[in-house]
Amino acid sequence: MIENLSLLLGQAKKAASLIKSHKESIRVFGQYDADGITATSIFVKTLMRENKSFHSTILKQLTKTYFPLVESAKENLLVFIDFGSGQLNFLNKLKDKKIIIVDHHQPQGKPEDHIIQINPLDFGIEENISASGVSYLLSITIDKSNKDLSELAIVGAIGDSQAESTGPDWGVSGLNKEILKDSIDSNKISLHKGLRIWGRTMRPIHKALEYSIDPLIPNVSGSESGAVKFLQDIGIELKKGDGSWRTLSDLSQEEQKKLASGIIIERIGDGHQNPEWIFGDVYELLDRPKELRDAGEVATMINACGKTGKPYLGMQLCLGNPSASIKIKTVLEEYRRSLGAALNWIGKNKENKKETDHCIYILAGDNISEHILSNVISISHKNISTNKPLIGLAISEEGLKISARATDKAVEQGINLKEIMSAVSAELGGEGGGHAAASGATIPGGAENQFIEKVDNLIQAATNKHINTKVDKWSKEAEEKLINGLETHLQSSYAKTRPQEIGAKREGEAGKGQTERPASSQTTAYKSGGDKKMERKGLVQYLVS
Repeated sequence: MIENLSLLLGQAKKAASLIKSHKESIRVFGQYDADGITATSIFVKTLMRENKSFHSTILKQLTKTYFPLVESAKENLLVFIDFGSGQLNFLNKLKDKKIIIVDHHQPQGKPEDHIIQINPLDFGIEENISASGVSYLLSITIDKSNKDLSELAIVGAIGDSQAESTGPDWGVSGLNKEILKDSIDSNKISLHKGLRIWGRTMRPIHKALEYSIDPLIPNVSGSESGAVKFLQDIGIELKKGDGSWRTLSDLSQEEQKKLASGIIIERIGDGHQNPEWIFGDVYELLDRPKELRDAGEVATMINACGKTGKPYLGMQLCLGNPSASIKIKTVLEEYRRSLGAALNWIGKNKENKKETDHCIYILAGDNISEHILSNVISISHKNISTNKPLIGLAISEEGLKISARATDKAVEQGINLKEIMSAVSAELGGEGGGHAAASGATIPGGAENQFIEKVDNLIQAATNKHINTKVDKWSKEAEEKLINGLETHLQSSYAKTRPQEIGAKREGEAGKGQTERPASSQTTAYKSGGDKKMERKGLVQYLVS
C-alpha cells in the first residue's frame, strides 16, 4: 500500500506545483452530493489559504448537458472534483486548458498530457477513500498545515457510504482510517462506540427511532406511536424537566444500556440473524455547535442541500458559516419528506417493482426525483431479504437515471455493478460507473426493457462464472488459505470493541467470548497491495518533504 500511495502522492505533488505556480483565477467544478460538496469545500478552503482567486460551480454530474458550460470557461486552469475520470474522452479534447482531476471513480480512458489525474484507482488503491479523501490528500500536499481539513474528508467518506459494513464493525476503513487519525490528532474529531441511529443530537429520541432504517427496529421503525411506546416500556423519559424533547445525546449511560438492550431484544424477537449489529463508530466534530457534532448527521445535511438544489448551503456549512445550519434545517425536513414520500410510493405500488431471477428493478418513472433516487435505492436495498441486486430507474433530464446496489455477498460472488452499469449504458448510448456494490448510469429514455434484459444477462453470466470456478479456485488456494488465513485476517482487520455494558462479545475470533481491544489501543497494521504496511499514524506522515 505504501508503494501505491507514493505513486498517488506523486500525482498530487504535480497538481500542487501547478496550483502554487498559477497566478490567475482557477475554475473549480464539483459534484453535488455530500462527498462532492465536502471535497470541493476542502479544495476551496485550501485555495483561500493560498490566497488564490477562484470561481467554483457545483454540478449534478459532468454530463453532456454541462459540457458547453465547461467549454465556455474563461479560466486557463480547470479543476474537476468527484467527477472527470469518467469523462476523459471529453476533457482530453480541451487541449487549450490545463486540467486537474480529483476523483475516485473508474477512469474511462487515459488522460492526455494537459491533464493531471489524481485517482487512487490508477494505482491499485481500491475503495476506502472517497473524493473528499483525495481532495484532502491534495490539500496537505499543498501545505501540511491543512491537516485540520481531515474533518471534512471524514464527513465526505461517511456521506459516500464508506462507513458502512455488513458485519458488526460499522466505521471507516482503509485510507480513511489514516485520515481519521489526522483528524483525531488535530483535535477535530473524537471517536467512540455508540448506536448507529441518525439524529443523535438533532431529533427527539422517539423521532430518531421512528426514522431508524439501518439498523431496523421491529415495531418501532416507521411508527411514531410504536417508538413512544417502546421508550415508555423500557423506562426512558421523552422530555426534559423544562418540557423540551430529549435527544439520544442526552441519555445517561444507564439509559443507553436500556435502549441498546431493548433494541436487541426487539430484533431477536423479529428473527434478525445478527440482532446485535446495531453499534458502530460515532464520529463527533469537536469544533461545531452541539447540533452539528455528529459527522453522519452533518453528511446527511450536506447531501440534502445538494439534492434539493441548494449546494451552496452545504458548502457554507463545510466552511463554518454558523447561519447556514439554521437554513439547512428547513432543507433537511424537505429532503426527509421527499425520501419518505418516495419510500411510501414504492411500498404502495408493487406493480412498479419487477423481480427477475437475477435482480429486482424499481420502475419509478417520474414518481421519484432523479436527485434522490440513489438515496431511496440505498435505503430500500437495506431492507430487502434477498441477495439480488436492487436497481432503480427514474426519468431524468438526460433520459433515464439508474441507481444500483448490491450486497457484499453478491460482490463476492462475482457481481460487479460498476462494470455492468458501464457496459450496458455504453451499449445503449448512455454512460455509467461507480463501485462494485454501488453504481449508477444514465441511458436514453424508453430503453428500460433493453436495459433490464442486458443487465440480467450480465448478472447471470457473472453468477455462473463464480459457480463454475469456485471449486477450482478453492482447490488451488486452499492450502495457502489454511496456512495464512489467520495472519492475513489480523493484518487486514482493524479490531473494535462494542459497548461492554451490554456484554456484547465477538465470537469466533480470538476465542469465544473474548473481548477485543478498542480501536484506540490497536496497533495491528493492514496490508493492501505491496509488502509494506500502513501503520495507523495518519496520512500526513507519508508526505515527502
